[in-house]
Amino acid sequence: MIAVHRGRVATLVLVTAVVGAAAVACTGGGAPSSARGAVPDDVASQLSVEVAQGREQYAEREIRLEVTNDSDKTLTLLSGALRAVQFGPSHPMKEGRTLVLRPGATRAVYVGLGEARCADLAAAEDGAATAPPSATITLALGEGDDLGPTTDVLVDEVSDPVGHLARNHAVDCSTAAVAAGADLTVDPDVPVETRDGELIALVTLRIERVDGGPEVTLDRIAGTTLMSSADPGGDVSGWAGQDLAGQGSGEVVLAVVPARCDVHAVAEDKRGTFLPVSARVGGVPQEPVYVPMPDTARSDFFSFVADYCDWPE
Repeated sequence: MIAVHRGRVATLVLVTAVVGAAAVACTGGGAPSSARGAVPDDVASQLSVEVAQGREQYAEREIRLEVTNDSDKTLTLLSGALRAVQFGPSHPMKEGRTLVLRPGATRAVYVGLGEARCADLAAAEDGAATAPPSATITLALGEGDDLGPTTDVLVDEVSDPVGHLARNHAVDCSTAAVAAGADLTVDPDVPVETRDGELIALVTLRIERVDGGPEVTLDRIAGTTLMSSADPGGDVSGWAGQDLAGQGSGEVVLAVVPARCDVHAVAEDKRGTFLPVSARVGGVPQEPVYVPMPDTARSDFFSFVADYCDWPE
């Protein structure tokens, strides 16, 4: 175990050689062993990590740990793990990938966020609640068949310039708070009707109250990149007020028209079929939670868009 302090930043890097070169030479198969050693501390200290997340990763709560190699050595990136006070232990995604990380390059490993810590974090002391995230990056010196032993590097200053971790934590905790009082689901079918000569899709949100749970009140359902309100006198950007009157009976029916008809944008959309629901729990406003459409409803909705937009067969 080697402690390395990087300049003024004082980054802690823990390097553990998991497999020694001599041990590799003793494994079967007759393959020649590498003469390379573990990742040296002066190379490990020149690794930096940044959190990234694409919209297509939101639903699975998957993030990327983007590792930049500012050393002059070629490395092979094997896996990584995130440690953040807002979440429990992360778990690997896309296991088995090996990526060559050349000098000056940035490559990413994929991890799933652990369970959000909501009540515990809120009760924590200020210092603990604001502790910066860190990451353990698993890699080896060299590339291809000429690899040194697997090495774990702990980088204790992971940057998150866009605030992905804070956003995920806020959504997770809002989702948990709402779920304590109500189960929100979208019906599996999306019927279509004609109003004043215009096709309208009817998307139904079900609200099943949780016995003994807090009161949940829906304040607004926002439109999405694919869905707008069909009410000509209302706000096309979403549904509120009288549109949500049915929540008392456990059923809110949204009259929907497409927000856009360009095939390219619709085909590549990642979040347009998730309903953004703003609610209060016990009178306390929450961050929007995102209720997904089941696959059958998505299929119905896309068929409706194709008919409404008069796409060719």
